[in-house]
Amino acid sequence: MALISLSNVSFGYNDNDLLTGVSIAFNSNEHVAIIGDNGSGKTTLLKLLAGDLLPDSGNINKNASVCMLNQINVSDSKSGGEQQMFSLMRAFESGADILLLDEPTNNLDTDAKQVFFNQLNNYPNGVVIVSHDRELLQQMDKIIELQNGKLVVYGGNYDFYLEQKQIESDSIYSKYIDTQKSIARLNNTINIAQNTRQHHEAKQAKDIANSRRSRLEANALKGKSQQTEAKKRAVIQKKLTQQMDLQQSLSEQMRNETIKIPMPNKPFYSKELVQISNLCFAYGSKQIFDNFDFTMYGGQRVRIVGKNGSGKSTLLKIICGELKPQSGTVKTFGKITYLNQDLSVLDKSKSIVENIMDISGCPKHDAHAIAANFGFRGDTSLKKVGVLSGGELLKATLAAVLGSSEQPDLLILDEPTNNLEIKSISILENALNQYRGAILLVSHDEMFVKNIKTDKEILF
Repeated sequence: MALISLSNVSFGYNDNDLLTGVSIAFNSNEHVAIIGDNGSGKTTLLKLLAGDLLPDSGNINKNASVCMLNQINVSDSKSGGEQQMFSLMRAFESGADILLLDEPTNNLDTDAKQVFFNQLNNYPNGVVIVSHDRELLQQMDKIIELQNGKLVVYGGNYDFYLEQKQIESDSIYSKYIDTQKSIARLNNTINIAQNTRQHHEAKQAKDIANSRRSRLEANALKGKSQQTEAKKRAVIQKKLTQQMDLQQSLSEQMRNETIKIPMPNKPFYSKELVQISNLCFAYGSKQIFDNFDFTMYGGQRVRIVGKNGSGKSTLLKIICGELKPQSGTVKTFGKITYLNQDLSVLDKSKSIVENIMDISGCPKHDAHAIAANFGFRGDTSLKKVGVLSGGELLKATLAAVLGSSEQPDLLILDEPTNNLEIKSISILENALNQYRGAILLVSHDEMFVKNIKTDKEILF
């Protein structure tokens, strides 16, 4: 039974059309996920379903009680996790016909996520979520992708979605190959026709010279022949233009956003990178570390695991020097780069190229080349970092940190997938799997951890 239905709904902000003529129904017992790039309109769609926004055109029919949970953005991960879990439990207890959940697993630690998954799987009514959490998407009945103002429905979980996307990708590639063949065939037809026309015109000129017909009659026959040939050429040229336009469209759909990490100009540091002994640290009366020891070596990929508030991010900040230990020793060796959840390593007031120059120490010419390798070609490399989307900011950060041969020996990552859409997470995974330095990671994204192949866990 359809509890909420959209009929030919359109909505936009200023000149940005987020939804264009969308028609879809959300049923009483389905658990549905909405995915798409950052800024594509996912949260806007939830707000339309909740009635917080009205469409520019079209109709939304609602025969259901609705409970909407917006994203919770806080800097304190402990209070954020607790607040998120409290809000989620309130939503489940509401018994609403449809729950609308925007990034519900953000800020949740591993244990809290499992509690949420159990509650979700036992919830008997409809659920519509916006999420990039692939572990959560794996448990959905249906995935809906929002792209260019339209919705595409995939009737299954994340694995099913990936299978269907691969089928679509294979079909696009097959069509692209067909257009290549058609273009080659049409060009060959044009060349043959041109050679035939030149031969025919030469023969015609010779025949006219030897003919007893009047020049007026001869020119009339010649003109008629040329008109026929021109019509044929126009038809072929139209087909060629259509095929070339189709090829361009297919090429854009096949655009690969993976990036290439260069080889470093020196071996990575292979000995001890981090040496911590008898570390003590507290926030006020709350003891976080008490005589804590930790050692990490070059080339290792270490994940720190623990509940919210257990000190995971605190340890990263101590290693990077952002926080000072109250007692004990912290020694680091080699070049270390820390990427926090906000990816705030770049200067927002400077351009992508300027940031690459500042962080990597490379000259301007090399910085432009690095920017191009990460998808920022031409004038796009001159964009100010402050105006970049989430995905663009990720690529710009990776370009500055990993794009040159002066790569860090240790890359420290704090919940790197938290604010990224699925496409950007895949780009990050691809980059980290090319990087050969050490990684120290805090993440609750189990699939991400598995894909970048961490080899050791430290449990807090």
